Amino acid sequence: MLLSHKYKFIFIKTKKTAGTSVEIELSKLMSEQDIVTPIKPNHPEHFPRNFIHNGKRLFNHIMIADLMKIFPETIFRDYYKFCIEREPVDKCVSDYFMHKNSPYHNKTKKELTWDEYINIRNFPIDTDKYTDKDNKLCVNKIIRYENLEEELTKISKKLDFPFNGINVRAKSGFRENLFVSNKDREIIYEEFYYSNKFTGYSI
Repeated sequence: MLLSHKYKFIFIKTKKTAGTSVEIELSKLMSEQDIVTPIKPNHPEHFPRNFIHNGKRLFNHIMIADLMKIFPETIFRDYYKFCIEREPVDKCVSDYFMHKNSPYHNKTKKELTWDEYINIRNFPIDTDKYTDKDNKLCVNKIIRYENLEEELTKISKKLDFPFNGINVRAKSGFRENLFVSNKDREIIYEEFYYSNKFTGYSI
């Protein structure tokens, strides 16, 4: 999560959407008064700051509804709020291989099969990150992962901050080729039903 008083934006971090890469890139623009939450693993170009606020420790995947309990209402009224979402099947495949192949995640899931992953249905659904308890959208923009740099460029022009593309590829290199059946696609899309209402993804 990033909160920039300098450029008046809040970046809400979702799972498997290049959020860490975006967080690292945008954190370079942040002032000493802005909020940058820690990431795991650490990255040499990322410098967390001010992530303890009034005794509360903020973290990278914090929900916007929780932030709204911590910061003044004026911030959420005046600051531009955005996040990233990804086509559900693509997101799940990426999530599966991260849990299977990443040394930071695979301690108990190295032998996890795709069928087991589907049956468990613990998919990376992030609707609660950018909606409130009444399922109301709380961000101004949901960037589509497939249009990431193009849409970030538009936001940078809107908010007048410098952006020269994403030059960091964090948490990448774990994915392998995988066949996804129509049945599995239907299961995934069923689970992402509420998310798709906001993103517009469909089979």
